[in-house]
Amino acid sequence: MQRTFGSGLLLVLLSQTAPAADLPRASRPEPPILPVFSWTGAYAGLFGGYGALDRATQFLCTGPGGQPGARYCPVLPAKQGSDSGFIGGGEIGYDWQLGSGLVAGGAVDHQFTRLWGYDRWRGTFPTEAGGYFRRSVAHSGQRLDDLTTIRGKVGFAFDRTLVYATGGLAFGNVRTDNNLTLAGFPLFDGRHGETRLGYVAGGGIEHAFSAHLSAKVEGLYYNLGSRAVLPAPSYPVLTGYHAGTRSATDGLLTRVGLNYRFGAAGLSDWPPPSSTGPATWGLEAGLRYFFSSGSPRERLGDPYAPGQLNSRLTYAKTDAHAGETFVRLDHNPTGLFAKGFLGAGGVTGGRLADKDFPPVEVPYSKTHSPIKDGDIGYGVIDFGYDVLRRDGFKLGGFLGYQYFSELYNGYGCRQVARGNICASHPQPASIKTLGEIMQWNALRVGIIGEARFDRVRLSLEGAYLPVVSLSGVDRHWNRPNINPGAESGRGGGYFLEGIASYDLTPAVSVGVGGRYWRMQTDKASTTAFAFSLPSPMKFQTERYGGFVQLSYKLADFGFGDAAAPVAVIRKD
Repeated sequence: MQRTFGSGLLLVLLSQTAPAADLPRASRPEPPILPVFSWTGAYAGLFGGYGALDRATQFLCTGPGGQPGARYCPVLPAKQGSDSGFIGGGEIGYDWQLGSGLVAGGAVDHQFTRLWGYDRWRGTFPTEAGGYFRRSVAHSGQRLDDLTTIRGKVGFAFDRTLVYATGGLAFGNVRTDNNLTLAGFPLFDGRHGETRLGYVAGGGIEHAFSAHLSAKVEGLYYNLGSRAVLPAPSYPVLTGYHAGTRSATDGLLTRVGLNYRFGAAGLSDWPPPSSTGPATWGLEAGLRYFFSSGSPRERLGDPYAPGQLNSRLTYAKTDAHAGETFVRLDHNPTGLFAKGFLGAGGVTGGRLADKDFPPVEVPYSKTHSPIKDGDIGYGVIDFGYDVLRRDGFKLGGFLGYQYFSELYNGYGCRQVARGNICASHPQPASIKTLGEIMQWNALRVGIIGEARFDRVRLSLEGAYLPVVSLSGVDRHWNRPNINPGAESGRGGGYFLEGIASYDLTPAVSVGVGGRYWRMQTDKASTTAFAFSLPSPMKFQTERYGGFVQLSYKLADFGFGDAAAPVAVIRKD
């Protein structure tokens, strides 16, 4: 009886548990294995930012025999000055991540630095012996064209964020020049250019958004020492004397850059679709080659005769080759975006036409000088909002800033229309006769639209530049009566760009585009003529050309939150 009851109970239990074994059972999701990012590996990148050139200038004079402070030496005070502007360049480097987050490495970078400044003394100059020179002018100029650094680096990594200190050697191409006119006689005119060696030190912070893409903010102090330029007199006056300046060269650089890291491991560029929700952020970045040309022009009026045109300079067909980087960041839920590009390159040709008109120059004169070197640097940053967003189409507006720097050097002088500017003293094409630096800053207000057709994407943007400011200087190297006075002005302009691109993969695309910009001043002036009112001027610049580009896209590269992991349902 007991055996029969136990057998029946066992059959009931088995009949109840058998169906339960066939039901699916939710398992506890396994915790994800978080990737460990390593900074070890080579990298290369581009950067742009803001640089400053601080210069301390001391006037020097020696008499016959080289003794300082001789009897007829003018006495002038020291000057402190600075200049600042856009910088841009590229770097390569290698990092090693050691134990406990310690990172050591090295980097080499080169940057375009159109930093320059001129100091001027004007008036009555006292002499060491107690006399004086009336109506005298002294100038000292300095220009830092580029800067290369070779640096070591040490820091500490907090996973994907690296904080570091850096320092090493700095090499800069520095040009220093000065001239001195005493009592109306242009007596001393000196110039010297060289590559100078100094040091650089600073620090920064870098964050890796993906296995290969990282961004950094960096600050550096550079010091290239000081040099003296002491020319002899140009005329047989004050024989045996030398007068000039000693200038120090140092300053600060603030740089923001993007680096591509080769062979980096630990993070994926694209989150797996099965473990993430829709992309919150989108980033596209890439490289371009830009070929362009332009014809900057400037007109010089008379300070005492309104409407009178004294001179006109035209820099025709200034062809330039430039490399640039570009980036666009979109916040997809809101339609907000930020975009920009920066580039730099060399001017490989062109021709300077210098015209001088009566009554200042009689008869009318026209000269030609080939443009044998020069450079351009430029950058744009915009912040905007996509007002319309449809499948395959969007349209937005933006507000931004544009920078453009241009340097042109004319060599030789050939008279082509009467006049005597260089007819009696022609200059060979090996001698630099005139140099012009112009730096433009502009406010941008514009619209941008984009349409997509499968893998093809078309975009077009236009911007109005309601506020444009210019600062510049020209240097007539063989005309000491025209001093390197400051040029400044304000005006307006506009900007147009169109791009057609094709997606090779979901992440990589190639494209072609065209670009045109124009800026001009409505009111401008120069102080190149000592003891005269500022002379009115008008400036105009334009640049037009085409480019090819290669771009790479990322989605939710560490900014956005991934969707919650999906629990796996399995059957036992």
